[in-house]
Amino acid sequence: MTPLAAGLDLGGSAVKAWVAEVGGQMVAEASEKVVTRRPRPQVAEIDPGIWWAACRRTLREAVSRAGRGPGNYAGITASSLRQGFVLTDGRAELGPAVLNSDRRGASQLERLRREVGTEALYATTGHWPAPELTLPKLLHLAEAEPQRWRAARRVLFVHDWALWRLSGQEATEVSLASAGQLADVVRRCWASDLIGHLGLEVDKLAPLVEAGTVVGQLLDGDLGLPLGLPVVAGGGDTQMAAMGSGGMVDGVVTVVAGSSTPVQAATAVPPRDPLRHPWVSTHLAPERWAVETNAAYPGTMLGWLAGVQRREVGELWARAADSRPGANGVTAVVAAPVWSEEAWVARAPQSVLGLGPSTSEADLARAFVEAHAYAIRANLADLERVLGRSATTLVVTGGGARHGGLPRLVADVVGRDVTVPATTQPAAVAGAALVARACGIDLPPGGGAADAEILVAGDPRPYEQPYQRYLATSDAVRTHLPESPS
Repeated sequence: MTPLAAGLDLGGSAVKAWVAEVGGQMVAEASEKVVTRRPRPQVAEIDPGIWWAACRRTLREAVSRAGRGPGNYAGITASSLRQGFVLTDGRAELGPAVLNSDRRGASQLERLRREVGTEALYATTGHWPAPELTLPKLLHLAEAEPQRWRAARRVLFVHDWALWRLSGQEATEVSLASAGQLADVVRRCWASDLIGHLGLEVDKLAPLVEAGTVVGQLLDGDLGLPLGLPVVAGGGDTQMAAMGSGGMVDGVVTVVAGSSTPVQAATAVPPRDPLRHPWVSTHLAPERWAVETNAAYPGTMLGWLAGVQRREVGELWARAADSRPGANGVTAVVAAPVWSEEAWVARAPQSVLGLGPSTSEADLARAFVEAHAYAIRANLADLERVLGRSATTLVVTGGGARHGGLPRLVADVVGRDVTVPATTQPAAVAGAALVARACGIDLPPGGGAADAEILVAGDPRPYEQPYQRYLATSDAVRTHLPESPS
């Protein structure tokens, strides 16, 4: 029988578990919602005990649904949100897990600019100062909670923490270190000089490993999986989704439409952008790098609109179809057309302009979904500027692609064919391929990348004037009514 891989995907709102054939199809999956705690402004946390209990339940459920014997499994891996972390004393967690959306690092950004400098920081880490990144959050924690920081033996990214829970072994997958602004991105190692210069103890960081490395053996005998099963390094959610969608090769740009919307390409050489716009991280294969911009949080805002109207998100897409391109003059500034330090420091507040007595619910819904597509178009153009070439393949995946409307709208707004992976779990496809790599299992031709549907390019002309209006409105709102600087 074809070997199986099992995996976990840890997000801030849900935990997913899956079983897949190595190089083949999904076999089973399970999910459970988890609750993010926001006890005060800028803070986003989860109780590690509650989180891990949900992981174990979903993993047991997925393995049970798969209905295969323990001897069929080749390994287990994980993916997770990227900038979140857990502190441990080597035996147990020290306090709550800090999530990627946590912004307590805002208090440290001026220090980073003053003591390191944005240009030097970007040259080393591939990231400009932002409050969501792990480095400023660790600096804040060391200053605000010195007792907890002194007691910490290890800083583990969420993926690393999941592998530690499974195997008892401490390791950090290098793309997560990069995404957290803690790595020398070109050399694929910890940025030890930078970290030490800022007063953080480098020995609190775990050994770095590449994705697809066996880090230990499964110690938990209550998951339906065999004890001693290889535990394999996976990676961050965006890199995993890109890999599982065929986004590891030159010429492919992957749009991962979830709560936020990263727009990512893989390269053989990390680019040098004089404008310092994209974030650059290592990718899930040696000698590959991930270059990305981001349309910010249009998925979150569409969910908000659905909530206040007491509808499902899919219903909003159906309502949007009743309005014409341009949304009857309504413009929703709910996505970011520019990904840069300057734009992120003074972000445009979420705004809707052009409302009038003739505005319908359909117009409002269409303005929100069009903003998502317009921001993708603008970010794609900037990413192609950095890469110095046009994408040959544009992939749209993630939760936002499952409603069907976004990929079609992107094909129309951008005027290019859009590839939509057949699987709803590309991270599982990538995880199974990484297990195969770790265990020396040869994949069949094309194995490890999802089958796909091609949506033929539409006519962008009806969207050109609304697109230009969206860009001008976003810039005006950001310039004249920025959010409070972080």
